[in-house]
Amino acid sequence: MYTIISKIELEGTDSLKYTDYGTATEPEVINQINIDYDLTLGKFLGENRTKLELGTETLSTFFALVPVVYEARIIVDNIEESALIKIKSLNDL
Repeated sequence: MYTIISKIELEGTDSLKYTDYGTATEPEVINQINIDYDLTLGKFLGENRTKLELGTETLSTFFALVPVVYEARIIVDNIEESALIKIKSLNDL
């Protein structure tokens, strides 16, 4: 089993762009990537959901401070012909 690491960036002024960036198999790495997501973008989205829906807050506010976030939530069985890099530590991001 492999976990796909997605790179999340701002696209335009208020849209998210998800790109498959790499794969990981180490639970510690996968968990830390998701903890970092939860403490950054996940927290921002949770705290500003209503403001984002009303248009009084924008995603660009968050991404002005944090240009890229990673998420590790897609699990696949096979990556044989994948060109994705293998993430063995957070330093590989």
